[in-house]
Amino acid sequence: MDQELVVAELERGPDQKIVIRRTFFRGREYLDIRNFFLNESGEWLPTKRGIAIPWELKTFARRGACLWARIDENPTRARWS
Repeated sequence: MDQELVVAELERGPDQKIVIRRTFFRGREYLDIRNFFLNESGEWLPTKRGIAIPWELKTFARRGACLWARIDENPTRARWS
């Protein structure tokens, strides 16, 4: 990983969390959403479970997250717009 900017962290328990971050790898930008775990030495490490979306598709990802929130709030009225 060349660079990263952590946007949010969501706890999943005492030794797991989901990290949302903007990463730069090999000259490209990504929106990365990944599970992390706490190892024996107390260091947070990423797992293979996650997704790295090219930064240029962030608007698509944001629209998908908004739709997901609408479905969660009212499953009968949500639709892509």
